[in-house]
Amino acid sequence: MNASNSQDSNAAIGDSCASLNNASAPVVFVQSLQHQVNEHDINAIIQSQKHMLARFEKTNEMLANCNSLLATRYVTASKELKKHISFLVELKKDLETIFRRIRFLKMKLSQQYSEAFSASSSVFNVLDEEEEQDEKEKLPSKPANEVNVTSTANASSSGSRESSPCSFTSPSTSDTG
Repeated sequence: MNASNSQDSNAAIGDSCASLNNASAPVVFVQSLQHQVNEHDINAIIQSQKHMLARFEKTNEMLANCNSLLATRYVTASKELKKHISFLVELKKDLETIFRRIRFLKMKLSQQYSEAFSASSSVFNVLDEEEEQDEKEKLPSKPANEVNVTSTANASSSGSRESSPCSFTSPSTSDTG
């Protein structure tokens, strides 16, 4: 009997070896790993991965919504910024025109009332020279006609802006009446 049992076990081993020889190496490796890993643990890992996938999808959706919202706000903010920039450019042009007119008026008044300007030049000339130097530093190149107006106004100054408080109104409010 022992001989028949040993022959049966040898035959079973031979059959399993024959079946292993017929199967490819990766398949045999995977089959051997399947018997060593607990299926409950594998299911728990799969469930946690599905949960994390759902959370990542929600996060991705929220980020996409945030990006679209920021894109629309960026467009409106850039339009407003362009409006403000153009408004500031217009204000700068207006101020340059106003200061040019003031310099011209100073020059004209200094020519008409030279005695009054010479009397007040010792007080206000220092302030005007400092302001002119600041303007020259900010504007490196001036047209030739503006330099002549500045030099003439500098020679006989009418006073600083602080000497007489005056308020400028916008052209839209002064044109009404």
